[in-house]
Amino acid sequence: MKDYVAVWVMVLLISGQGFRYLLGLPVYTAVVIATIVAVGVAYRPSSRTLVPPLLIGTFVGIATLTIAWSATRMVTLLAVAVLLALTFMALTIVRETTVATFMGQLYRGFQISLFLGIAFEMVVAFVIRRPVEPLSNDLLSLAGENYQGSTVWSENNLLQGGYLQGFVGNRNPFGTIALMALICAAILYLDRRIGLIDTAVTGVAGIAVLYLTQSATVAVALIYTLGLGAAGLIIRRTSRGWKRPLSFVVLGFTAAAGILTLKYHRVIFALFDRSADATNRGDIWSAMLPFALQRPEGWGYVAFWPVSQEPYVTIVENSGGFWAAHGHNAYLDAWLQVGILGAVLLVTIVVLTYLDAWRLVERGHRGESFIPLGWALLTAVLALQGLTESRMLSEWGWFLLVALYCSAPGALTLTLISEETVRTGDRTPSGDRA
Repeated sequence: MKDYVAVWVMVLLISGQGFRYLLGLPVYTAVVIATIVAVGVAYRPSSRTLVPPLLIGTFVGIATLTIAWSATRMVTLLAVAVLLALTFMALTIVRETTVATFMGQLYRGFQISLFLGIAFEMVVAFVIRRPVEPLSNDLLSLAGENYQGSTVWSENNLLQGGYLQGFVGNRNPFGTIALMALICAAILYLDRRIGLIDTAVTGVAGIAVLYLTQSATVAVALIYTLGLGAAGLIIRRTSRGWKRPLSFVVLGFTAAAGILTLKYHRVIFALFDRSADATNRGDIWSAMLPFALQRPEGWGYVAFWPVSQEPYVTIVENSGGFWAAHGHNAYLDAWLQVGILGAVLLVTIVVLTYLDAWRLVERGHRGESFIPLGWALLTAVLALQGLTESRMLSEWGWFLLVALYCSAPGALTLTLISEETVRTGDRTPSGDRA
C-alpha cells in the first residue's frame, strides 16, 4: 500500500503540469488533496517524523512569513499551503521508508512519467495527428486572463521532426525526467535491485527522449553526471589512503566546472544551437534583478508567478514580452520571492545535500551500496537544472530536494556514520537528521 501511494505521489508531482492540462485546476486540486490524505492514512506519521531539519524548516518558515509583506498576498497564502503539503509528503515518505526502498519508488515515479510522456507523444502523432493545446488553462487561469491558444501541449513533432515536449508539455522538464530515470535505473541496476531488461528498456527510452528533447540544459547536466559518476566509481575502487585526496580533486574540478559554465555559458549554449542568453532567459534575469534589489526581504513566496500582478507583469514586459511562469533560475527566483536570506538558505541546502552524499561515496568500497552515488548525481542534476529552471522551488523539485537532504547524515555536523550506512546506504528509518 505504502509503495503504491509513494509512487503515485511522485508521478503526480513529476507530471503535474500534464495532469493540470488534462484535468483542469478544480479536479487536479481535488486529486492533490486526496493524495495528501492518502499519504497521511497510509503512513500515519508521528509528530517526530514531521519535525523538519533546521535548514528546511527555516526556509519554509521564511516563505510563510512573507505572507505578511507579500505583494500578492492571496497567491502567497496558496503557495505556502502547497509548500507545506510538499514538505509534509517528503518528510513522511522518506522518513518512514528505507532509503533503498525510496530510491526504488523514485525510480518508478520517473520511469512511469517517462513512459507516460512517450505514450502521449505517440497518441498525438498516430491518432490526433496535429498540435495539441491544453484542455484546461492550468495555472494560467489564476492570472485572470485567458491564455488558451498561446500554449501548445504537444507540437506533434514525433514524426514531423523537432523537439518533443512530452506529457508535461515542456522539453526541458521532459528531458530532465529522462535523465533522472536513467540515473535511478543505473544505480539500482548496479545495486542489483532491478533486472537487466527493466534497466535496458528504461535506458533506451531515456536516451531516445534525451536526443528528441534537444535540451541544452539537460545535455550539460548529462555531461556533468557522466563525469561525476565515473569519478565516484573510481573512488570506490581506490585504496583508503587515496580516497580523500582524489575526492578533493573531484570536488575542486566540480566547482571549477560550475564557475566555467557560468562564465562561458554563451559559448556552451551556442554549441547546442541555443541563443547566447539561454533562449530569452537572460532578458528575464535582467528584468528580475532590479526588483530583487529593491526588496531584500522578497516580494512574497509564490512558486509560479501570477503574471497579471506586480511586480511580475512588469518583469514580463521588461523582458521583451517573453511570457514566463517563473524566473527560469531557482536561486535568483528565491531571491526575488523570499529575499536574500531565503536564497542563501536554498544554496546552502543544495550544497550540503551534495556534500552529504559525496561523503558516503568517498567512504565506499567495492561490494557496498551505490545509492549514495545516486544521491550525489540526482542532487547535481537538480542543482544544474536550477540554473535555468525554477522548479526546485515547487512540486517535485522541492519534494526531491527535501527527500535527498533528509536521506544522508549531515556533512558538516558531528554525525557518526556507521559502517552499515556506508555499506548499504541505508538508515532505518532514514532522515533522522536535525
